[in-house]
Amino acid sequence: MNIFEKIKFILKRPKVIIVTGEGHQATSEVIFRVLKPYFQIGKEVLIFETDSENIEKFKFLASKSSMAVLVASETNEKIRELAKMVPSQGFLVFNSDNKELEQVKGESLARCLTFGFEEGADFQASDIKLNGDTNFKINYQGKVVPVWLEGICDKEKISAGLAVAVVGTIFGLNLIEISQALREIQKV
Repeated sequence: MNIFEKIKFILKRPKVIIVTGEGHQATSEVIFRVLKPYFQIGKEVLIFETDSENIEKFKFLASKSSMAVLVASETNEKIRELAKMVPSQGFLVFNSDNKELEQVKGESLARCLTFGFEEGADFQASDIKLNGDTNFKINYQGKVVPVWLEGICDKEKISAGLAVAVVGTIFGLNLIEISQALREIQKV
């Protein structure tokens, strides 16, 4: 970003979502499609996806936005550095199945929410059934909401659905709205 773009960004202070790690392209696309009916993407909310090697260029955006959300399914030194740049009003959204990410939680001031298949995840997938389509349940704070995805989905697509559930909740959507949005975007 040049100096003028940085000044413009600081004046507007949009919310920023940065998606990195395995499956970052699919996850960012689903986040975009679920949030689009509720927010002005590009004006109120900026969504970026990047591989972990190019994450360094997002430090400015994470530290200067009105709310930064870092979504990661894996960790390395660059992701750890970016997580440290996310301020206390921001969020770290991590795949709890990757135990290395647990170390990052203590290194950042941001609030951390996790998703995954194992016990202990804030947003946990359970009761996964593959019967021509894929359906599973998202468990969050004692609430259980079913999710249906067309076709047989792999673990990566279910993880993307879980990450979307976390981000959608951060942005004020309830799990039923998120489940319905996930089902609707599958039809497109």
